[in-house]
Amino acid sequence: MARLPDEFLEWNYYGRRRLLERLLSGGAGRDMALEFTRHTPVLVTAAEVDGRIEVNGKVVGCGYVASRDYIREKIRVFREHVEESDERLSEGASMEEVEREHLERGVRLLLEHVYLERERAEKEMDFEVLATVELAKRVPWSSRHTWTLIQRNPRVSLVFFQPPSLSFEVKGYASIHLDDEYHEYVTLVHDAFHYTPPERRGDRPVYLVHVEEVYDNSASPRGFGRRIA
Repeated sequence: MARLPDEFLEWNYYGRRRLLERLLSGGAGRDMALEFTRHTPVLVTAAEVDGRIEVNGKVVGCGYVASRDYIREKIRVFREHVEESDERLSEGASMEEVEREHLERGVRLLLEHVYLERERAEKEMDFEVLATVELAKRVPWSSRHTWTLIQRNPRVSLVFFQPPSLSFEVKGYASIHLDDEYHEYVTLVHDAFHYTPPERRGDRPVYLVHVEEVYDNSASPRGFGRRIA
């Protein structure tokens, strides 16, 4: 296992904190779409299927995981956050109203419990893993390529790209989580930003990508595949 290097974290993790601070202050600008690319790498998988190597890539939402000493407390906080929105909906509030309140409260909680200032981040977050929720498996018409391939071969890459030239690749292996603390934590953090009604929360496996190598693939003098971890 390897730790995500500071060069990557400065752009990706602390960049997300700065983005959330902007959202909270109402400072969203014209560059917001580019800012969100920190969250949306391509997950690349490959495995042998029917005698040939099948390769797949899909854009996913990717986030960070709390360290073991802090994960239970963060689960409690985000569970209460989701339950509060569920209660508002059951009391007759409109979905539009619930989603607006949920998003604003969720951004504050993400800043307080996930995207932290440096001293707390080093203590409370596990920078040896990244996480994503498998959302396509439950969709009837989905090819389920990622779900199929990752069970045959857990070796994966996450390819990040922010136009015009910044790119990182994180290589490692994926573990699948269906009903444990990691599953609950990752799905709750996902739902902290995007309110998901109770009836749509089933059949959402979680992948933890355990970091082994990181490369700077940017089109720059220090990029083009330079290994940084």
